[in-house]
Amino acid sequence: MSNDHHSNLVWKVILLTAVLGIVLSGCKSQSAKVPHLRITNNGSIPINNLVVLFPEESIEFGDIPAGTTTEYKIVANGVFSYAAFQFEVDGEVITQPVIDWVGESPMNGILFTYIIDFDPYGARIQLIEVKNDD
Repeated sequence: MSNDHHSNLVWKVILLTAVLGIVLSGCKSQSAKVPHLRITNNGSIPINNLVVLFPEESIEFGDIPAGTTTEYKIVANGVFSYAAFQFEVDGEVITQPVIDWVGESPMNGILFTYIIDFDPYGARIQLIEVKNDD
């Protein structure tokens, strides 16, 4: 292989690496702009098959042991200051609806944590706090 051919090959690899880096960093920054939500089960009882329900989407979190925090999940249409919940108690699916979404819009920010507690006597989830983790 001649020096010129080797030089051209090196420059092509460098150029390809630079272009790929720019493309991938653009993808990462786009993904970083999409809101994410995680859940902290602040109670002493596990929550089974938790789904957070927003006006245009449902986010499945599954089982959340007491005292733990889930990984962040993408919420494409934004995180609201409150939500409806669906969960299981003794094999029965319970839906805890929101009375009215009229006039509500997603919160500003990207990373959020809902700190929740489960009341086994009322079979209800209480949203204790919404944290903006940005």
